[in-house]
Amino acid sequence: MTWLITGGAGYIGAHVVRAMTAAGEQAVVYDDLSTGIAERVPDGVPLVVGSTLDGERLAHTLADHAVTGVVHLAAKKQVG
Repeated sequence: MTWLITGGAGYIGAHVVRAMTAAGEQAVVYDDLSTGIAERVPDGVPLVVGSTLDGERLAHTLADHAVTGVVHLAAKKQVG
């Protein structure tokens, strides 16, 4: 099973990615890096930079990485 972790370069998302990969799961991080940090993504885990509002990029990512599950953690904690 391959998991797409939206917001996976954020503080909580990066911990989820580490826990999943430690448990032997495959993960792909999808993050717009507006608040996330690319260096938080563990080595060997693909990082796709994009917005969850970009349906075409998201669809390509799901297909390209054969994603079978999603953990959605992308969010704005403050909306201006």
